[in-house]
Amino acid sequence: MIVFMNVITCPNCAWENPHYYKNCEHCNCNLTNIKPSQAPQRASGLNQNNSIILEPIFCSSCGNKVAKDAPFCPSCGQPLKSSEYGEYMGTASNGIPIKSRIAAGLLALFIGGFGIHKFYCGQIGLGVIYILFFWTFIPAIIAFIEGIIYLTSPNDEVFTRRYCQ
Repeated sequence: MIVFMNVITCPNCAWENPHYYKNCEHCNCNLTNIKPSQAPQRASGLNQNNSIILEPIFCSSCGNKVAKDAPFCPSCGQPLKSSEYGEYMGTASNGIPIKSRIAAGLLALFIGGFGIHKFYCGQIGLGVIYILFFWTFIPAIIAFIEGIIYLTSPNDEVFTRRYCQ
């Protein structure tokens, strides 16, 4: 039996949702700014429609088309960089790629006298200064202290915000 009801078609996955849903039940995409339309539905439940996705982008993991404002890919579940629901783990809030505090700390502890950890964090000028003065062992002492500070940072995003560029 086919029944006509108001539905909202998700721009991310083209799933047809009842007009009173705030988020898509299939991919959790925000549906508050989309107008409902009349569409035939099966009485047993909602079905998936193959409609055109508005403003498509491609998932970096699986390559499928998804809506620009989708929080994650409905096919593979990976978070998308354009998501407004949270930052993608690859970039900090200021747009700088997130650096690993563990990697920087270990570089500072073991070969920090040469300033390798400064190059890793994108501070090229300080890295060059460390290389110029490595023979004095002063950069090695400073790098050892910095390595401990880096390793005690609460998380990678905080580390990136404080110590990288």
